Parts: sequence; structure tokens; C-alpha cells
Amino acid sequence: MRMTQAEYLAYEARRGSAPAVQVPKSKVLEREIHEQIAEECRRRGWIFFHGSMAHRTHRTVGEPDFLVMADGGRFFAIEAKTATGKLSPEQQALRAWAEKLGHKVHLVRSLQDFIQSCS
Repeated sequence: MRMTQAEYLAYEARRGSAPAVQVPKSKVLEREIHEQIAEECRRRGWIFFHGSMAHRTHRTVGEPDFLVMADGGRFFAIEAKTATGKLSPEQQALRAWAEKLGHKVHLVRSLQDFIQSCS
């Protein structure tokens, strides 16, 4: 019996491949962080791919919120969360899998975190 990708990602998350991150509480909404990141990408002339927060997407389960093509051939995978937001098991698993392949999925909780991740 074969596992679907979503089942595999959930399995990896249950194994504890990616530790949970705890941070202080904040009143900033995730939507606001997304809007700030998108605006910063536009300001810098970067190409970014971002799914709608208003609708369930048909993208890969656990996929980062932003895939960014920056200047100088740089590429960033960005997962945006509020100060208290937690990664889903699928997001944790995808992040761990990406790291096993040598990639980094940056977890950002503010525009400042995004800017630091992309420097």
C-alpha cells in the first residue's frame, strides 16, 4: 500500500522531525504579515508566488506561503506565522524534508524577520 504525499508528511511530523517553536504573543494578524512581505517583494522587484489566504488552494500540502525569486539568483521559501502561530504537522514535515534536501524554509513572524532571512 502506497502513502500519499500528505500521509507521508503527516507521518514525518508525528515522528517529530521538526521541533515546535514557541514565541511571545502578539496582536499582528498573519494576513498583515503576508501583505507586508508581498509589498516588500514588489518594492525590491522580486518575483514571488503566494496562494490566496481566503481560499483553500490546490497547492502541495504543507507548502510554504511564499516562494521568492530574488536578485542575484537567490531563492527563498518563506512560511509566515503570527507570534503565536504554529506550524501544522504537514508544514513541519515539509520543512524537515526540505532541510534533508539541503534547502531552508524560513519561518518568519514579522516583516523584520523576512528582511533578515533574505539578507
